Amino acid sequence: MKSLSDFEIKEVGVIREINEAKMLNHKEFLEGDVEDKLLEIGFIEGATVEVLHKGFFGNQPIAVRINNNNTLISLRRNEASAIIVEESTK
Repeated sequence: MKSLSDFEIKEVGVIREINEAKMLNHKEFLEGDVEDKLLEIGFIEGATVEVLHKGFFGNQPIAVRINNNNTLISLRRNEASAIIVEESTK
């Protein structure tokens, strides 16, 4: 398992947990704020996630697709680092 921020483009996995302690700058946020935001937009345990694009500067933003739908979600690298994903095949 690794964080979503470490995934390469086209890599697919299953979300196993949201762990704010894994964030690069987790002390900048109130406990639970980032986890609540990610859950609200669909980053729930068991969901399939695919990395579609990474920005040129610092690999951010990171564009992902959740559960193979047509909605794209863009995350900061710091937020993506809190999402722990188990690698899988497409």
